[in-house]
Amino acid sequence: MEKAGAQLSRYGAIANPLPVSPNAKIFFVASSDSVDYSALQQEFPVDKDGEVRVFTTVAAAIDAATADRGDVIYVMPGHSETISSATSVVFDKAGVSVIGYGAGDKRPEFNFSNTAGSLEFDAANTRLSNFILRADVSAVVVGVNVDADNVQIDNCLFTFNATGDDFITMIDVDGVSGFTLRDSELRAEEGAAGCAEAIRLDTANNCVIDGNHITGDFTDGAIIGEGAAGINLRITNNTIYNADTTAGFVVDLNVAFTGLLANNACGTLFATAPETALDPGSMLCVENYVVNAVDESGAIVPTTLST
Repeated sequence: MEKAGAQLSRYGAIANPLPVSPNAKIFFVASSDSVDYSALQQEFPVDKDGEVRVFTTVAAAIDAATADRGDVIYVMPGHSETISSATSVVFDKAGVSVIGYGAGDKRPEFNFSNTAGSLEFDAANTRLSNFILRADVSAVVVGVNVDADNVQIDNCLFTFNATGDDFITMIDVDGVSGFTLRDSELRAEEGAAGCAEAIRLDTANNCVIDGNHITGDFTDGAIIGEGAAGINLRITNNTIYNADTTAGFVVDLNVAFTGLLANNACGTLFATAPETALDPGSMLCVENYVVNAVDESGAIVPTTLST
């Protein structure tokens, strides 16, 4: 029977300090031609349970993981994978985390090469951290589909490769209870109206969007609510810039989401009133600022004060 530290069962002494649960397994992903791959294979051969620990794709590592064991997949700096369909990478093992090593441009990347390419979150309690998600073609329909409860995305960058490359929707959260997007940057091309929205929410309950920077030309809005409303939404501490001049909403929750909208700094080039650019639905609001022209200061939205 394995003792605590089973995640690296041949090397229990060095496994204990790693931030995983005692019975979890750790897996690694690196490109086959990288020095990391050969070094990891040498350091972590097949363990005594017969489990392979080192893979060349995230999908293969997820397949090897066990649901609800707390398994963690570490992806090496500079690793790159192509997302060409909705089956390229599917998070279908509950409780599995995929964490990238590296900083800045050295974070591992998912490059979306086809309009139908998407990351699919189909299992609960999964996490993606410290990745670059890059549109490498025009009009990727959805970058990330969140269809399971309690998914977390943090410290990630959504971006584009060249002029004309874009996500129509970066993140689509639909029919879930519990989603967190934290400390990430969602960057669409400025002056090119290809991205409709950074985040779309539909029947999304208990969601947190906190500490993110969202910037680009969003023809529908940076954060929008559509379909059916959700409850207990928290949108806090974000900076949001929409360069769209024709319908540049920063937050548009007109289907009456409830929760708290607080401490967001928003700017739009849409020549409309700040209270039009930020529609909080039925959210309670605290200290949200919207500016709608250069060289001006933001106004608090809504303007009506509680009594």
